[in-house]
Amino acid sequence: MYFIDLFAGLGGFHVALAALGHTCVFASEIDDELRELYKRNFPDVASHTHGDIRSAKGLIPRHDVLCAGFPCQPFSKSGGQEGFRDRIRGTLFEDIVDVLDRHAPQFVLLENVGNFERHDGGRTWAVVRESLEGLGYCVRGTTHKATGGQGLLSPHHLGYPHSRGRFFIVGSRTPLEDDPFPSRRTAEETHLADIIQPDCELGEGDRDETRLTHQQNACIEHWNVFLAAIPPEVPLPSFPIWGDELTAKYPFMAKAPPACTTEELRRMLGLNGTGPYEREAVLRLLPAYAAQRGNAFPPWKQRFILQNRVWFRKVARHLPDGWHKGLAKFPPSLRKLEWNCKGEARDLWQHVLQFRPSGLRAKRMTSAPALVAMTCSQVPIIGPQKRFITRTEAKRLQHLPDEHLLPSAREAAFRALGNAVHVEVVKAIASALLDSQTPPPTSETATRTGQEVTQKELAQAWL
Repeated sequence: MYFIDLFAGLGGFHVALAALGHTCVFASEIDDELRELYKRNFPDVASHTHGDIRSAKGLIPRHDVLCAGFPCQPFSKSGGQEGFRDRIRGTLFEDIVDVLDRHAPQFVLLENVGNFERHDGGRTWAVVRESLEGLGYCVRGTTHKATGGQGLLSPHHLGYPHSRGRFFIVGSRTPLEDDPFPSRRTAEETHLADIIQPDCELGEGDRDETRLTHQQNACIEHWNVFLAAIPPEVPLPSFPIWGDELTAKYPFMAKAPPACTTEELRRMLGLNGTGPYEREAVLRLLPAYAAQRGNAFPPWKQRFILQNRVWFRKVARHLPDGWHKGLAKFPPSLRKLEWNCKGEARDLWQHVLQFRPSGLRAKRMTSAPALVAMTCSQVPIIGPQKRFITRTEAKRLQHLPDEHLLPSAREAAFRALGNAVHVEVVKAIASALLDSQTPPPTSETATRTGQEVTQKELAQAWL
């Protein structure tokens, strides 16, 4: 079959569908560097790779499958006299609808962030679904279990060591099963050893850009001291450990610190002298999450603070003298720990780690956390190697070939990888979707007497 690859990025859809024997006849990617890399990664379609879909969609040829990891832009809540067209006007999804309206391909395969179904209170997904159905497609999505579906689809469900739940949409001009997606095998055994490069494979450039900073190393070591001090018979909590609560005394239930008078705050913080403690100076002595404006904390924050203070009262006596003072040297996000390794060795270097705004997160080495497009600071850390993952390892997490070209800058490379689709997940979805409903040949050049037509010839004949 012939497919088009919109908002193509690194070309994960292309790799997946080409591996199934299908042919790309058009690609669109607005980012200049990614578009040039796409041409180099897929030279057979270089002359049919274009920029902004809004100006290039008139060049799209006939095709059987439309693939797109489209941007999730806010859609109008109000609607108007023109139905779904009015609600999607001004969004890039409108351009997908234009292409489908003009070419009516047999299949549609779309991907978006895991929270897509819940975006704008569910209205965005409703508009997308109604738009596709209005064009004659039977539509299914990987809807959350809470709304009656089978849940998001992640690589680790299919046996790959990457926890990355994504929302997929499939559409067909003929009926689909209620759940046409691959089965989720949540008990599948995976391990990051499958993607880790040995040290002997790493070049000097790899070592430089995967090296932890002095502060990052020190933070991990400091929390390791904490873990080693807690007696083995004392279970570590499942809630985030907020180190600032070890000695905290500020109010958090009836009212938040910003709602207190300066004198109340000084008294609670033990600032009873005559020092130059103006109100803003006093608030700066509080944890960042406690000094935010408002009369009262939300219930979830009250619960976390209470849980931490109760737990710290039980374990504080086990901590070395000065541990809390040492923790205060780190920025706020490094003074929190999320331990997701229940029953495992209490040594951070034995796990996969991630520096997040919510704290240092530790998870088992069974799978990597999702690659994040917005920042390089959340790139996973391979604890046993005491380094960040390499570009090659990140490609393997998305099941792209090792030789697949990436942007030259590390930040741009990981941003592109964070936006990419997992090749094997797309292959599994596409295989089930396309193999079950193969349309009749769409080109008289599909066969030639006495020999097979090559993929390149098919594409050229089609165009």
